[in-house]
Amino acid sequence: MAQVALVDRRLAEAVSGFADYLHHRYSGIRIKSVSNCEDEDIALEITIPGNLSADEVLETCHAECIKAEDDYDLFILPHVVYE
Repeated sequence: MAQVALVDRRLAEAVSGFADYLHHRYSGIRIKSVSNCEDEDIALEITIPGNLSADEVLETCHAECIKAEDDYDLFILPHVVYE
């Protein structure tokens, strides 16, 4: 049971850091958890306003996902969509 709590805590820390960074970098975005597609630990949908580049935001997400994987040994799958 302690192992599950440790994984839950690490996942919460990783997602919190990921979301905080994106909210600081891009104004007006929304982030929510969505159903996992494959083997990732969590999938997140990042909804952006039309004035942002989806490619730029996705590139930033991928860089942050790599950091989370290195720091927490967890895999976050980002999905960027427009409002």
